[in-house]
Formats: sequence, structure tokens, C-alpha cells
Amino acid sequence: MRERRMNKSALFILALLFLTRATTLEAASIDPVSVDDYGSLLSLNEALSRTLESDARVKEAAERLEKEKSLYKSKRAEFFPKISTDLFQAVATGEKKNLTYFDTSITQTLFQGGKLRAEKARQETRVKQEELRLEEVRLDLKLNTEVLYAQALQEKELTRLTQNQVKELGKYYQVVKALREKELVTNYDLLHVETLFAKSKQGLVKHKESYDYLIGFLKILLGINDSEALELEPLKDVPGLEEDLHAYFDSAKQDPIYRIKELQVAEKGFEKRSLQADRYPHFGIVAKTDVSRDVSMDTNRFVLGVAAKWDIWDFGRLGNQIHAKDHEIEETKWAGKAEIQEKERKIRKLFHTARALKEKIRLSETLISEREEGYKNEKVRIIAGDKGTEEALDSFLALQQAYGAQVSAVTEYRIAVSTLKRQAAFEVKDDPKELVSRHD
Repeated sequence: MRERRMNKSALFILALLFLTRATTLEAASIDPVSVDDYGSLLSLNEALSRTLESDARVKEAAERLEKEKSLYKSKRAEFFPKISTDLFQAVATGEKKNLTYFDTSITQTLFQGGKLRAEKARQETRVKQEELRLEEVRLDLKLNTEVLYAQALQEKELTRLTQNQVKELGKYYQVVKALREKELVTNYDLLHVETLFAKSKQGLVKHKESYDYLIGFLKILLGINDSEALELEPLKDVPGLEEDLHAYFDSAKQDPIYRIKELQVAEKGFEKRSLQADRYPHFGIVAKTDVSRDVSMDTNRFVLGVAAKWDIWDFGRLGNQIHAKDHEIEETKWAGKAEIQEKERKIRKLFHTARALKEKIRLSETLISEREEGYKNEKVRIIAGDKGTEEALDSFLALQQAYGAQVSAVTEYRIAVSTLKRQAAFEVKDDPKELVSRHD
């Protein structure tokens, strides 16, 4: 009889411990750090606007662009005359000790069958391609940052949840330990709770370390200094999703890859035109002044004339090169079409994946409601003495698991939407946010 009263007392104490703390998602939150202690806060978009100009990959792409611009200027300079000089001065044996050769010439191309224009136009397409690739690098950098940002938010929320779980299991462990000392529970019950408690502490360390790593890496990636901090938005505020798939297909036409593929085909066309120009004779004007002093001659003369070159027959070398370029043009067209089809397949898959994840988030809300109600009922039954404490513990852990599942679903959705927008080059000035959690 006395043992039964002690059991009821222990159960009542344990029930009070569970009732003293609400276990909602916000109840597990960490106390915010003041701005004065943490430095000025930057939103993700504010930090990205700086990074998209200063990141090493952006700088690399910008240097490639400047290189192609310089090569374009070099091709354009081929239309202007070229001035060259050749000087040779020496001392020799014999009657005349000094030898001098001095040639100065000006050469202006007249006609090369359109070769110069074709090469200039080809280089111009390369400049445009590098401009688009620079845009691609910025879009990829934005996606990578948003994925890391979503993972950081996930680890932050999981840290909060695990922190709450450690606190609750710590209290429960102390109660079971006291019950074990009174021999009201078995040693297995104590070891079971101790294992759960240790596992929760390990999970807390894991999520906290992952969060610290991600935030530290994001600060380096975004160029955030020690006097600044990245402002993390609530996990529940997720980006919106367009209802119509065709909105993403229409937006994808502005993606750099579409225009790059068109420019690659045009570049191959100009390469073919440059080869065709070699079928025609090449003409140029040459103005030349010669000064030559040697043992046998001492002359000064001015030369003005036309230089011509024409490869009349090469046994099919040039013709086969032109035919090969025809096939290369077609190859580039089909490769571009295949890549675009693959992009559109990814857009379609990501769109439907995001819609499914959106429903998964709604399911997680329903599951949380069910397990909150179940946990509440278990606590009531403990007080009434109808249930043991292990059922309440299982119900508490199930509720925490539901919270974790919701965090994972929201993170998957965030990453899917960010990847979808990258594939479709989709930009929204005022990106709507959707509330996915009931816990305000």
C-alpha cells in the first residue's frame, strides 16, 4: 500500500514536470542576441548584392570577359594598316666596314574574301557568350548561397528543438534516477532514459556544430566582416510557388544558356565563313622604303605596289575543312537542343517536386496537431493515474520527431524552389512568403 502511494507521488511529480513547460516549436527557441552585441545585421539579399560583384568566381568570369574583349579589339585592329620596320647595323671586314639594312613598310589589306569581317564577328560572339557566362556564374552563386542559407536555418531550428529535448529528458532522467534509488523502477528503465538523454545531447552538439560551420562559411562566402552579422529569417517564411508551370518555362527563355547556345551556333557559322574566304585571292597595298649599304651596293629606294596571294588548288584540304565545319554547326545545334530539353525536364521535375513538398509541409502540420493532442492526453492520464510515465515519454519524443520532420520538409521545399528558380532564371521583385507553421 505504501509502495503504491510512493508510485503515485512519483508519477504526480513527473506530471508536474511535464506540465511546467510547453513544448511548441517556439518554446524551444534560443534567446535572441541584441544587435548591439552582435553587430549590424544584413539580410541575405543585401549580402548577396555585394558578393555578386566581389566573389572569386565572379572575378574570374569577369577577367575572362575582359580577355575576350581585348581579343575582339585585336581583330578589329586588323582592318587598319600595319606599320613595321627592320633595322640591321653591323661592322664587317673588307673595304666597307659598316653594313646597314633599314626597311620600313606600311601594309593595308584590301580584300580577303570577307575573312577579317568573319573573324571579327566570331570574336564578337565570344564576348557576348562570356557576358552571359558571367551572368550564369552570378545565378549559380546565388543558388549555392540560398541552399547553404536554407541548411543553416534548418540546423538552427533543429538546435532549438534538440535543446528543448535535452532539457526535458534531463528532468525526466533525474526523476527516474530518484525512482531507481527507491527501487520503484528497474535498472533497465534508468539505462533506457539515460541512453535517450545521451543521444539527445549528442544530437544537440551535432546540430550546433553544423550550424556554426554553415554560418561561418556563409559569412566568408558573403564577405561579412566581424562587425556585421547575417540576419536569419524565420524558417516558416518560405518562398512562394507559381501555380502555372508555363510561368517558369516562359521565364527560362531568358536564361543565359538559351542565348549562349544560339551564339555558339553563330560562332561556328563565322568560322565556316572564315574558311570559305580562303577560296578567294587576298590583296593588299604595300608601301616600302629600303636603305641598304653593303660592299657590293649602296641603295635607297621607295616601293609602292600590290601584294596578292591565292591558293588555287590544295587537293581538297580546304573543302573538307568547310564540310567538317558544316557538321560541327549541326552538332552544336543538336547539343544545344539536348541541353535545353534537359533543362526543361529539370524545371518540370522541380516544379512537381516543390508542389509535393508543399503538401508534405501541410501533412507535417496535421501530424504535429495529432501528436500535440496525444501528448496532452497522456499528461492528463498521468495525473489521473491511468497511464505510466513511459507512454508520456514516448508521446513527447514522437512530438519532437514531428517537429523535426516539419523542419526537414520546409528545408527541402526551400531548396527545391531555389533550384527551380535558378533553372528557370526566375526573378521576383517582391517574392511572396507563405506561412507554413501554426506556431506564432
